[in-house]
Amino acid sequence: MRLLLMTLVAALVLAGRSEAADITGPGRFCGYAPIIDLIPGETVTLLEGGIHGGSFLWEGAFGSLKVYGIGWASPPEKELTGPASNAKPAMSKQRRVRGAYEIAIWNGAHGAAYFTSTTPFTTRQTEAIRRVTLFEEGETPSGCKLRTMFSWE
Repeated sequence: MRLLLMTLVAALVLAGRSEAADITGPGRFCGYAPIIDLIPGETVTLLEGGIHGGSFLWEGAFGSLKVYGIGWASPPEKELTGPASNAKPAMSKQRRVRGAYEIAIWNGAHGAAYFTSTTPFTTRQTEAIRRVTLFEEGETPSGCKLRTMFSWE
């Protein structure tokens, strides 16, 4: 009986994961804090989520980036360029962190996102990151065709 119950739970968990596996563009994706207007051919694969943030894989013609978005964050511990806002976040230069390359963006309040790559960022990847805007916990961005949401259920 215990084995049957464990098998059922595993099947439900796996079924839930495959349901939300890939989000395909075009469409506005609002996830955790990043807002990305996905263009045709771009996909988002949800990885992990929590109360204040979560991670996903963003893929397109630029390659692949792992993204960790936080809707209630402190400023990144990196030098940021320009003034920060929800419409145009400040961005850090890439730097090597824990064996990967990382770029952070921040909206000047509580929205942040960290982009990681196993290789140095290309110009196309940096241009893709510049397309990303941010929202914060408690805000409801407009036009979100595709989104993540936190649920206690």
